[in-house]
Amino acid sequence: MEVNIINGDKITVELIGRLDTASVADFDEEIAEVIADDNDVVFDCKDLEYISSSGLRSVLNAHKQLKAAGGSLELQNLQPAVKSVFDLTGFSVILKIL
Repeated sequence: MEVNIINGDKITVELIGRLDTASVADFDEEIAEVIADDNDVVFDCKDLEYISSSGLRSVLNAHKQLKAAGGSLELQNLQPAVKSVFDLTGFSVILKIL
């Protein structure tokens, strides 16, 4: 998994590859600073190929941390296979998906 962080009006975090058990710890470490403050963050998932349950949990934790700090999280450009995982698990109701 590769993560690119782009600063702007909103911080954009590009997710590239697979967010699964093997990569979730590195992902959490890379985004820790971004989600620690009251930032408005966008996860751009156009190149996210796969997300596992541990990846979903990590995204939900990021959402909760940002919300508690006064920030927000949006997801955009979900591929159909990834979007279906969010829909099937009910995460698409909890998270803002553009």
